[in-house]
Amino acid sequence: MSKGKTTFLSISYKVVATVFCLLLYLSYASVLIDPAVLPIAGFFGLYFIPVLLLNILLLIIALFRKSSAAWISLAAIAPAFAFAGSFFRIGGHEPDNTDTDGIKVLTWNVGGFRAGDGTPQQNLEDVVSLIETEMPQIVSFQEFRVRDTASIPELFPGYRYRTHHFYRLRNGDFVGNVTLSTLPMRESGHIYFPRSTNMALYADMELSDHIFRLYNVHLESNNISIVSIIKKIGRGYDEFSHEFAQAHEKVKKSSTRRGSQVRALLDNISESGLPAVICGDVNDTPVSYCFRSLRSGRKDTFREAGRGFGATYRILWPLLRIDYAFVPENADVLEHRTLRLDCSDHYPVITEINMNEKCKNNDTERTD
Repeated sequence: MSKGKTTFLSISYKVVATVFCLLLYLSYASVLIDPAVLPIAGFFGLYFIPVLLLNILLLIIALFRKSSAAWISLAAIAPAFAFAGSFFRIGGHEPDNTDTDGIKVLTWNVGGFRAGDGTPQQNLEDVVSLIETEMPQIVSFQEFRVRDTASIPELFPGYRYRTHHFYRLRNGDFVGNVTLSTLPMRESGHIYFPRSTNMALYADMELSDHIFRLYNVHLESNNISIVSIIKKIGRGYDEFSHEFAQAHEKVKKSSTRRGSQVRALLDNISESGLPAVICGDVNDTPVSYCFRSLRSGRKDTFREAGRGFGATYRILWPLLRIDYAFVPENADVLEHRTLRLDCSDHYPVITEINMNEKCKNNDTERTD
């Protein structure tokens, strides 16, 4: 290979590596920027994983070529270790409180019982069976679809306290969020999100001599089909670029709405004056403004007690973690599990927490 060609390839590599390095740094910065203010910030957070993988590939190529430009990709990848614990954990910490009498909470986007591998009836039966097996004190469902809302007590007879909010579909079915509890509920309601069927359902749970507010959240979906985009790759550039452009616009709109929805949720937490437990489908990765805002002043139960990959979305496992449980900073997290079941496009998340005496203090810290 001629010296001129070698120089050209070296310069080309440096240009490509620098571009992807900058893109990855924009992903890191996206956690600080509200997409409702600057929608493009939502893109970089969503594309964090693929851009990170491309930087790793460029680093491998540079090392194979023994190129001194490997430092560009290395500098890009190094800050990613600060986020690694939100995607993968070797083991959780031991709780400070030796009392293991915790509250088990299960949160699950059940996909309307139509997103799993079985029939809707089979998926529903599998969900009911899991609840009977795990027996959590609190159940937080998103995209719960039912023909008759009166059937909910019959499906889950072990839960005396219930609250829900549904939207009615054109075929007469109801879909929305459902919260079930063995703990007494006091006040309950939902936070309305303008121009959206997504919501945050809340219920004040009575525990011994104090109360905490449980938020069952389902933030704006991206409404894109990864499978459809992949299929279009094999149909030529024009079809793929059109599909990708449409997906880009949907992500822009959904990211903007999620930023506004998070602010509405945090405002409600501040106004309530109660410790908050937030669980549900956030539809954003740990490298996002939404995640950072919800975690501020709280514990992410996966980071505290999770093991292995924390991914909760089946389609791109183990890359996408979008379902979470956040608890007060003073709470002890005793357990966090993600069950790999096939009756929804999301996996159920189970966490056990100890809302000790210190959690009586108001949980109001937030990110502006």
